[in-house]
Amino acid sequence: MDLLSRFQKAIIDGDADAAAAIAEDITRVAEVRPDAIINSLSGAMETVGGKYETGEYFIPEMLRSAEAVEKALSLLDPYLFERRRDFSGVIVIGTVKGDIHNIGKNIIVSALRASGYEVHDLGVNVPAGKFVDRVKEVNADLLLLSAFTTSTKQALVEVLTALEEAGLRGRVKVVSGGAAHSEELARDVGVDAFASDVKSTLAVCRELLGKRGH
Repeated sequence: MDLLSRFQKAIIDGDADAAAAIAEDITRVAEVRPDAIINSLSGAMETVGGKYETGEYFIPEMLRSAEAVEKALSLLDPYLFERRRDFSGVIVIGTVKGDIHNIGKNIIVSALRASGYEVHDLGVNVPAGKFVDRVKEVNADLLLLSAFTTSTKQALVEVLTALEEAGLRGRVKVVSGGAAHSEELARDVGVDAFASDVKSTLAVCRELLGKRGH
């Protein structure tokens, strides 16, 4: 079993110590591409999510896998950042108010940084005003809103309203996404784009920034 396959297995098994040890090994192997690392992380969490949906995994197993991802990312983030491409744009990201899910967001943050974006991660349960303040402070090109469930629709609307009131809506492109979040919900809310996973997030960011002349 190769390094990335063992890495995926450690995360799926919820073995945080093994995930961290393999992450350290990955940082010593220069030929491991950042996109391959991100794909491994994403694939592992998709597998964990599938096991939860089918009843094979429960909350404790999910939490152990989440801990494994967090430990691994703490070691991999500097490695990914060193191998980033040229600066691509400024992104503010966070999970909206009323939602505390962060694992998928954290993987996306690492992928964006590895792709050369300047990323400002506000964390979870972020109120609309905090998003607006940071967008203004860093002159963000994109605002990425993570919303794990459809019950956070009102929080998404509040962010867009706050951007309008601050005179920033025409200046920043807004992307929303999340595991149970749908493209239809994104359209209803009025964001500029929807992304469901790491791959689509990177594609959407490239597309939106291309439209803005970056």
